[in-house]
Amino acid sequence: MIKHILLFAALIFGFTQDEIQAQCEADHTVYLTDFVFTPSALPITVGESVAFINAEGNHNVDGTNEDNPESFFLESLEGNIDGVCMGVITFDTPGNYQYTSSVGVQPDLGMNATISVDAYTLSDLMSDMTYADASLAYVESWEGAYAMNTYLSPSLYQGSTSYGVDLNLLDEYTVFVPTESATDALMELMNLSQFDMLSFYDMPNALKYHVVPGIYMAEDLTDGMTIETTEGQSITISINAAGAMVDDANIIYTDFTASNGVAHIIDKVLAPAGYPGATVLDVIMQSENHTLFEQAIFNEGLDDDLRGQPILNDNEDAPGPFTVFAPTDAALFAFAELNGFADVDELLASQEMDEIVNRHIVEAVYESSDLFNGMQLQTYSNDFLNVSVDSDGIAVDGALVEQANLLAYNGVVHSMGELIPYDFPVIEGTCGTWTASMISASNPWGEDPWNGGSLDIYADGVLIASESPNNFGVDSFSFPANANSTINVVYSGGGGSDAYEIEDDNGYVIYSSSGGARSIYGLRPCSESAEACGPIEIQFNDDAQEGWFGGSLSIYSGAELVTYIPFNQTYSPFYQVSVMAQVAPGPLDFVVQSPFFEPQYAGYVVFDEAGGLLVEETSTNEVPPSSYGIEICEASASSVRDNVFEGTSLYPNPANGMVQLNGIASHIEWQGQLISTDGKLVKSYAGSGAQSIEFFGIAKGLYSLNLKTSEGATRSLRVIQQ
Repeated sequence: MIKHILLFAALIFGFTQDEIQAQCEADHTVYLTDFVFTPSALPITVGESVAFINAEGNHNVDGTNEDNPESFFLESLEGNIDGVCMGVITFDTPGNYQYTSSVGVQPDLGMNATISVDAYTLSDLMSDMTYADASLAYVESWEGAYAMNTYLSPSLYQGSTSYGVDLNLLDEYTVFVPTESATDALMELMNLSQFDMLSFYDMPNALKYHVVPGIYMAEDLTDGMTIETTEGQSITISINAAGAMVDDANIIYTDFTASNGVAHIIDKVLAPAGYPGATVLDVIMQSENHTLFEQAIFNEGLDDDLRGQPILNDNEDAPGPFTVFAPTDAALFAFAELNGFADVDELLASQEMDEIVNRHIVEAVYESSDLFNGMQLQTYSNDFLNVSVDSDGIAVDGALVEQANLLAYNGVVHSMGELIPYDFPVIEGTCGTWTASMISASNPWGEDPWNGGSLDIYADGVLIASESPNNFGVDSFSFPANANSTINVVYSGGGGSDAYEIEDDNGYVIYSSSGGARSIYGLRPCSESAEACGPIEIQFNDDAQEGWFGGSLSIYSGAELVTYIPFNQTYSPFYQVSVMAQVAPGPLDFVVQSPFFEPQYAGYVVFDEAGGLLVEETSTNEVPPSSYGIEICEASASSVRDNVFEGTSLYPNPANGMVQLNGIASHIEWQGQLISTDGKLVKSYAGSGAQSIEFFGIAKGLYSLNLKTSEGATRSLRVIQQ
């Protein structure tokens, strides 16, 4: 062994580097002495060469091992102290190479060695981008790079599927890698998690659209150039003052080189033509002809449903897939005119619009080839549509499909030139029709009106209507009012400037929430005003913030249940919430059903119409008790509500600086307060009989004019200042 070391040292120090290269020029050198290769393990990169110099004995270089990526062999030569050049081998294929001197028993004597050929391929570059190599962290493209290696580097993973591209071998490519923000935007559009996005079935071809054969450095890209991708379609290069683009994506970083190509970073995921839309909602949103139906979908809160990905998403349940019969804007304009709406906006604000939209959605996928004559489809509103197929085409309840098979990953959209017929119901009770007007002031934060909250109408405990405001301003809906029924109006919203009013057929404001939107219980259609007292305010407290879950408060007048206020799963947890209740005069009983959880932290307070304290049951660590025989107001006191304001009105309304107050007898003296939708006093008035009222200097918007006489008669009128 000492002999071999001395001999190797003699070779190194006995010749200059120039003399060695003159004999056997290469990137690396392996020396052969008796039964030893030096070095015995040599790492190199693809394309580098190795010279084999024999300094002692008779040896060959035998790299014919069947596990080698490629075979090589150098014939045996006798070596000497001067070093005999046996030959030079260039390694172009990455991998591990095992070789020996196969002369006699030399392999058994340990004359074996390895050469490891490691190319820095595009696959290596993708790995460095994925795992945030310090020099590449700024490009922030780890998701796109990870996907590239997952599908387009099959030689990295034993048994993986080949899609005709391997970034880890010798074939040369140019790769356009999207940034992380671009990939995240696509995941949001597709409504998919990282893992579901990575595994969806069109991913390999979508990635291949980002890869082109050959090496195109930034300087090689020219304006108007088209390059065929490995997916088969071509991308287009454009150059402008801002830089280079590929299709509609900006190329933001360039020329990340590897042994077999180059990568550029782009700010948007490229989309090959002919692929389905992300979702049926996306198909509708991208259409210039379906903007009104898109608005209706968002108004009715169906956007999340129509973005569900039950086919692609393995991580959670999602509604769908869907078939959407989407009427065009022209169809909606015609439908609004045909059904007597002032304009299409009034149609979109109609309380029937949710049913109309639901009738155009089916929770299953039916392409045109799946539809046949006589077929019935169950809609999102659980009614049925009849399909007819004839020489005129495909019709749904008589409405013709204008353009079929707009495909998405969660269903299909068929464009309709007309709406599916809809019979508008007649909303009429034995006491006429009441109207709820939901008022939502605009705000600088841009949230939805009422923050997505709603107004739920219950008649004798049964939900008969539920609506949310679609626009800032005023949205109204109607519901039937029947004699001998009790109507509860349950508000769930964001508070703040939210407000609403309940009016009867004659425009009389039965209840106005100006000053703060709260639920109102115990409204009685057709009852005389003299029978009512209130409304009273009931403030519920819950220090445990369980929202009185499972509890309730029942209000009795004698043996008659006047109002029932339940708290169950539909109520959100709260610390404190106030509701209003219309009650009859005389003694009342407040009967408590204790909450399920932490009842000792619950309590309630009752105030009369003037704000006077009637009941206070808020003792900590004590279950709130019922309260009996509480005198609300004397029965005779209701005689002050003598309808002196019956028939009172404002004209013109909307106002423009001046309005006329009509319908008040000349001897009636009154006071008035103009209240904004956020409950603030804007202006006070006083007068007698009918007269003009000035609105000059008052900002545009919706207001309540609250009138009152010294005898206690009241009336609230809604007015809009233009």
